[in-house]
Amino acid sequence: MKIHFYRCDCEGPMSGVPSLPSGARFRSWSPQSDGPPPEGSRTVVNYIWWGLGKAGGFARSGFTELRVEQGGQTVHRLIVTPRWYRFPFMAPNDLQVGDVWTAPAARARNLARAAIREAHRRCGIASGRFWYVTAADNAVSGALAKSCGYRLVAVGRRTKRFGVALFGQYVIDRYVQAPDTETDVIAPDCSEESAAGRSLSVSH
Repeated sequence: MKIHFYRCDCEGPMSGVPSLPSGARFRSWSPQSDGPPPEGSRTVVNYIWWGLGKAGGFARSGFTELRVEQGGQTVHRLIVTPRWYRFPFMAPNDLQVGDVWTAPAARARNLARAAIREAHRRCGIASGRFWYVTAADNAVSGALAKSCGYRLVAVGRRTKRFGVALFGQYVIDRYVQAPDTETDVIAPDCSEESAAGRSLSVSH
């Protein structure tokens, strides 16, 4: 599967809470500051994230689950992850937005865009960047990233480890110069550890 790597260079926390539809509100959970998943976030996956944070699996604090709730229901969800085993291409202060999900009945209401901007506002720091990774043929996901200030910086593919995709990595094959081209190769500038062709990883 061909993969596109997008990046947003932020200069620190943003001001102003993004607007939401009437009756909707943001709710967040961070294992490092809030402990185990609270009501509304008690899923098997979130307990795994909590355990990973407790075990020191992240390069720094910052893992956050951000939800949009309306009428007592979660209508949108995403997570923000620091660098960890599956994200070695990230610099120590970088974060990644992933697992972006919107309830079918709540789509076309700009919830994903508002949640990503709120993630930037809550989690952004002056020396960090945000990453967003998606399948190259997912035009909707790519357009969402661009609308939130991300630019295409690399292309690659997904690998398997021990024959299992869950343990695989997202490998960058080359960095690109312009948002919509794959012909101009540029030197990677995301971290001192990055190199074109190195096995890199992302969680989605």
